[in-house]
Amino acid sequence: MLYLLVAFFISCFISLFIIRFINTHVVCDTCEGVQKFHVGFIPRIGGVAIYVALLSVSLAFWLSKKDFLVQYILLIVSVFPLFISGLVEDITKKVAPRWRLLAALMSAALVYWLLDIKITRLDIPFLDFIWQYEYLSFGFTIFAIAGVSHAFNIIDGFNGLCAGISILVFGAYAYIAFLVHDIFILYLCLILIFSILGFFIWNYPFGLIFLGDCGAYVLGFFAAAIGVFLTKEHSQVSPWLPLLLVIYPVWETLFSIYRRKILMETAASQPDAIHFHTLVYRRLLTLIIGNNIDKKTKNALTAPFFWSIEVVCLTFSVIFCRNSLILASCVFIFIVFYTWFYFRVVTFRTPRVLPFSKK
Repeated sequence: MLYLLVAFFISCFISLFIIRFINTHVVCDTCEGVQKFHVGFIPRIGGVAIYVALLSVSLAFWLSKKDFLVQYILLIVSVFPLFISGLVEDITKKVAPRWRLLAALMSAALVYWLLDIKITRLDIPFLDFIWQYEYLSFGFTIFAIAGVSHAFNIIDGFNGLCAGISILVFGAYAYIAFLVHDIFILYLCLILIFSILGFFIWNYPFGLIFLGDCGAYVLGFFAAAIGVFLTKEHSQVSPWLPLLLVIYPVWETLFSIYRRKILMETAASQPDAIHFHTLVYRRLLTLIIGNNIDKKTKNALTAPFFWSIEVVCLTFSVIFCRNSLILASCVFIFIVFYTWFYFRVVTFRTPRVLPFSKK
């Protein structure tokens, strides 16, 4: 319990310090831009609070001589290149996407080499033999971890959205770790949750501080790395479990690339204002509550819509954590549902299952 309190209070106080004393224009988000839905100048380096909290817990582990201290420190070290690239982008807004992707690949490679965290199976008949080839396992692993890291940054658009999704993902991992008696993963997930909560109380509902790229990348990295580690070390856990838990940000990212490159014929990295969470904010919430509501409140009401979707994915994940067929089917169903729902909303044809839909 002490470690959790250390993580929470350090994250909480550093977030408050940033809000009160480091709120210069250099580290603040303006409300200008197609993906900006907040009001005023808001610090965008909340990820610093979470990362420092994680570092501080490593000191507490060292003082108490925890058996998994080395594993924990190696994870913190592995994510550092990605964290720094995100932080520099948050401060300068001049780090090209390719350099941030390179940093993500570097962090993924570090965790592969230092902790032997790698994908070893997908439970797909006639395909799992490919993992005996080290270069294929390496390539697929670093691509997956780097991809999920960037996917979490894609969904960091509204107060509490990315942080809330992360809490739910790590909560599911913690429960599975408890079931399989993996103390290290259990500790790690709980510490991550409490580190996020220290930031979350300032981020939601009023958005006094944002995760920034550095925070979103770190959370995405751990969401991917823990999932790979858990399924590698415990054969009874389906490799489809982590994919179902992160399928919302992953499919949001893949669908956005398809939408921009194929449908709109623009650059995949070109920002736009038609992400799913943006459409919920602009269209669904307008149908539900109308326009007679201030911008801050409307912003805060967006995240719960996606939390509820994540809870559904989480529920199926923990109930059927050993059944790859069911979990793979859930992933497919989510992709179909998301795509159908998105095109209904983007064409102003709200699904008829909703009481406020247009016929």
